[in-house]
Amino acid sequence: MITRRGFILAGLSVAARAQNTEFDDADFSGWESVGSGTWNAEGAELVGRSDKNRPGAGYIFTRNVYTDFRMTLLFNISAGGRSGVFVREPHRKWTTEGDSRPGRGPTGGFEVLIDYHDRDNPTGTIDNLQKSKRLVGAEAAWNELEIVCKGSEIRISVAGQNVNRCNQLRVQPGVIGFEVPAAAAQNFVVRYRDIVIRPVA
Repeated sequence: MITRRGFILAGLSVAARAQNTEFDDADFSGWESVGSGTWNAEGAELVGRSDKNRPGAGYIFTRNVYTDFRMTLLFNISAGGRSGVFVREPHRKWTTEGDSRPGRGPTGGFEVLIDYHDRDNPTGTIDNLQKSKRLVGAEAAWNELEIVCKGSEIRISVAGQNVNRCNQLRVQPGVIGFEVPAAAAQNFVVRYRDIVIRPVA
């Protein structure tokens, strides 16, 4: 669910060049939400919350697709929560269970975890593929995240520190998305801002 408030997604790439796209009160055509939770555009922030009336996982995705790109953003996650950033997720009929969940299935995309409580899968981990080398950043604070996908390689940095590098990605176009997890507490909130996506050659 997306509420009707404005935010700016800077540098959203449509083809081979970057361009700025502004989403205002009348236009959310650049985003698609799936599942439960709520996604609010609050000023320049994209905000995900749990919804007690609609419990379960919730996702929001770009409508544009990307293969090779560099994305930077800031995130802020409430204490005790987790979220994720999906990359190269093919546009398909998503559900909140089984292999049709985002980031799952033999042809699905990949999820970069945001988690400061799971020691085995800390922030920067590529879910079910490769763990982050170190824990950087903190919950209840703004943290810078950079994700670069080029060919089969993905590089992930948090607060300017390289935390993961993997050369096992499927090379496929896909959307980029964010998650409100199924087990989120009632007061869960995750905020994303200053989202910049640019193609890389």
